[in-house]
Amino acid sequence: MIKIAVCDDDEIFISKTLKHAVSVAVKSAKITPKIRFFIDGASLLDRFQNGEYYDIVILDIDMPKINGKELAAKLREIDMSFFLVFITSYPNELANTIPYRINAFIPKNGDVKNYGAELTRVFTEYQKIKPEHEMIKVNKDGESIYLTIPLNSIYWFKLSEKTIRMKIIFEEYMLSERVFSKITEIYASKGFFEVHRNILVNLRKIRSVGESSVLLDDGEQLPLSRRKRKDLLEAMAANIMLEVT
Repeated sequence: MIKIAVCDDDEIFISKTLKHAVSVAVKSAKITPKIRFFIDGASLLDRFQNGEYYDIVILDIDMPKINGKELAAKLREIDMSFFLVFITSYPNELANTIPYRINAFIPKNGDVKNYGAELTRVFTEYQKIKPEHEMIKVNKDGESIYLTIPLNSIYWFKLSEKTIRMKIIFEEYMLSERVFSKITEIYASKGFFEVHRNILVNLRKIRSVGESSVLLDDGEQLPLSRRKRKDLLEAMAANIMLEVT
């Protein structure tokens, strides 16, 4: 089941154009979707903030209260894994939407047939990739919230001063979970390895292995227990073989 969110404040455009285009794309891509339409960005944002996730998000840029770009930025803070499509009356906005990691940009004033064709491409690509999601409870700005993120965006989990932290591509988060052994138990079977006491690293993010340290893809260097080095190399080799097969 692929969950799709569509947000546009123009209800006429939704009923006369978008619903048809999405329907055509669903049939062409041969997917089984659950689709929800929103007419204001605040409602969609509220869903994300309360732990609901969507695989594909389709946004209009020009909306009141919170425009599509502002909304996309806030949604990306919560979930980096969803496919993002902008549909807009302002084709010159294309360059301005790239920072939000878009998968498609569809001008409203273009050929209506292109809507269905481009959405079909996006739906088909998502079905092929299907990023593995993790829903993790974190503490942010004094509140406990759920983040839905792709597993491959996590670099590591660390326990320090009775606090478990998680690093993803852009920043670090403090987890609500307090027991590091629970994190290890969950993620050891998902391609993570404890390179040093209370440091659990994503094998996919290790660029090189030294005698007493590992270098990650982003340039960060972490300590490596010498007695774990052989097991780490074996785990990395096994993980590569698993991905190839």
